[in-house]
Amino acid sequence: MLLPLMANAMGIQVLIDGKTVTFVDVPQSAWFATHVRTAAEAGIVNGYKDSRGMLTGMYGPGNDITIGEALKIAVEGAGYDEDLYASKIQSGFQHWASPYVSVAKGEGFLVIDARTRLDKAATRAEVSAIFTSAFGVNLEGVSSDTRYTDVESSTEFAASIEALSRDAVVSGDTDIEGRATGTFRPSQNINRAEVAKIVMQARAAYGTPGEGREPNEEQGGTENEENMVTYTDDGFSPTILRVKKGDMVTFKNMSTTGLWVASNPHPTHTALPNFDANRTLINGEIYTYTFTQIGSWSYHNHLNSRFQGTIVVE
Repeated sequence: MLLPLMANAMGIQVLIDGKTVTFVDVPQSAWFATHVRTAAEAGIVNGYKDSRGMLTGMYGPGNDITIGEALKIAVEGAGYDEDLYASKIQSGFQHWASPYVSVAKGEGFLVIDARTRLDKAATRAEVSAIFTSAFGVNLEGVSSDTRYTDVESSTEFAASIEALSRDAVVSGDTDIEGRATGTFRPSQNINRAEVAKIVMQARAAYGTPGEGREPNEEQGGTENEENMVTYTDDGFSPTILRVKKGDMVTFKNMSTTGLWVASNPHPTHTALPNFDANRTLINGEIYTYTFTQIGSWSYHNHLNSRFQGTIVVE
């Protein structure tokens, strides 16, 4: 009995859904203990559960975080109502993280698309992109050539890494004396302790922009009717449009700036490569695309990627 008692004494206690839970693998003296506790008590994380859905008292701070776990933490941290999104947007996944994918599709998150492997270990760059998406961080004009020696403008999700670093949400590596080494290791995995810190830092920097948001959804017309998405200085409207397979959608620029409609992710446009205007539309111009593949296809304005939308093809 001595060892379990000692483990309980050293682990942190957190209040989850009105019940006290001890994370026996999170020492009170650990650098991440405060972050795990505050994230748990904010309802963002809850640790591992057993086959019956009961909390095990294990958080797994040193375990690699998966794409699905990182997405869940980012969505919860930013304050979205994932059940509301799931009721309106089909995720296309049979997975415990499906409601969070619905949020990602509805809001046009980077990283998440129909090919995403939710149980894959997430890289540091992928987690950065998920968090800038969830917290609505503006990536326009962000330069990524000077902060880290291993992050260049061509590095995937470089702008997300730079923006979060600028806002003190993430940081690069340090040596044993705590001095910055100038590296970020974007393609390396990231653990659950680090992401607990990131989500609390993100809340401190950006608040909870997902609170009160809901999908701006319109049902498309019949097979022979034209489906219209307009773009103004406030973004796309509707942000979510449901159409049938084979329907054509028209995108019209009604803004004072340029519009370049393109499939996510930015800037590679690889989720649905042919869904790309390949040019700038000025005010009054249109771009049309016929959707022949069933799924949820997120897109953005390539000239201002913070403006996103989703076409759901059924």
